[in-house]
Amino acid sequence: MTSLILGNPILANAEGGGHAAADVLFEPIWIGVIAMVIFLALLALLWSFRNTLALDPHHSSGTEADEVDPDSGRGSSR
Repeated sequence: MTSLILGNPILANAEGGGHAAADVLFEPIWIGVIAMVIFLALLALLWSFRNTLALDPHHSSGTEADEVDPDSGRGSSR
């Protein structure tokens, strides 16, 4: 069995020990922290565009009786 493993260089390296995390420049926990920060930043970007279709003046809801001024909820700029 050992000769079969050592005959295959990929399996021989895998059996050879060593940790894959040894090549990382920082602690493995920071990979998860960085990923979480990136996902939260993307969520914030997505959240910033919520309900923007309702504010589109070119978007019609179907009937003219249901149409509302899209800028009515924004407040005044004066």
